[in-house]
Amino acid sequence: MGGNESAMNPWLFMAINMTVVFAVLAVLGVIMVLTHKLDPTKKKPSEPAKNVAPAAAPVTAAAPVVANDEPVVAAITGAIVAMGYSSDQIASIRPASTSRNWRLDGRLSGRY
Repeated sequence: MGGNESAMNPWLFMAINMTVVFAVLAVLGVIMVLTHKLDPTKKKPSEPAKNVAPAAAPVTAAAPVVANDEPVVAAITGAIVAMGYSSDQIASIRPASTSRNWRLDGRLSGRY
């Protein structure tokens, strides 16, 4: 019996380590599910009020669209709708005020 009898079989060592890792992952999964179900900050669904007329959608005037900007407006609207908003919620699309450096960079690169 010459050798180190206290050395553990590598396969047994791997099996014990994998069991510990997956047991911890399972416990964390259970904790996440419980936290999700017991979340005190989650908004509770409110029951619809009876005999209440539905609220009218706000009417917003759309900004006039220049003929060259229609593809840009369509792309921006599509991106906003893809984010989960409806096209009725978009009030207006207008360029933000840009800094002097950005305008200068655009002019120097030939974009303006």
